[in-house]
Amino acid sequence: MMPNSSPYKVGITGGIGSGKSVMTKYLIRKGYKVIDADQIAREVVEPGKKGLSSIVESFGSDLLTESGTLNREKLGRLIFDDQEARFRLNAILHPLIKDEIASQIQALGTDGLVFVDVPLLFETNSQAQYDETVLVYATEDICLERIVKRDEISHELAYKKINAQIAIDDKVKLATYVIDNSKSLDAFYRAVDLYLSALESRQINNER
Repeated sequence: MMPNSSPYKVGITGGIGSGKSVMTKYLIRKGYKVIDADQIAREVVEPGKKGLSSIVESFGSDLLTESGTLNREKLGRLIFDDQEARFRLNAILHPLIKDEIASQIQALGTDGLVFVDVPLLFETNSQAQYDETVLVYATEDICLERIVKRDEISHELAYKKINAQIAIDDKVKLATYVIDNSKSLDAFYRAVDLYLSALESRQINNER
């Protein structure tokens, strides 16, 4: 049955470059409520926020720009070249992000449906916080080329970003549902629509 203390929560995840943002933008266009963990991650490190002060305390003020904002490019190079640094950063940011997601879900009320885009959903063992999870799937080779094109970076750096996450095929085993995004955009949208139709049918049946 749908829990009556919060909206029905669907966690969306996938490997970097798999197309999570394509799905969430599509959901927004169709009128669904979507919470973006990446957006929250940017907000918790704004000047004056706890996340930024904790990063400076842990890694030093060299990670700040002249205007006092976080130098994301420099931080990115640091954490992808140093696993221990990545773990330290995650220990700072993930609790703040989880708390803000919970706060935004609570603000939505006690019914309805909400999607939450969480890139590191399985890496942070957050699946228990959701009623079901959806993995946007694409092969590693496809994700690699998408990242190189999108971010205008080398294949080497793109590969490091991919390897910083759980392997996509391992995520398949953890997800409640998998939506393939390795073909055309139209095919992906059709697959999302089929999933949404099944989701809404399950909700209707559970409410009876």
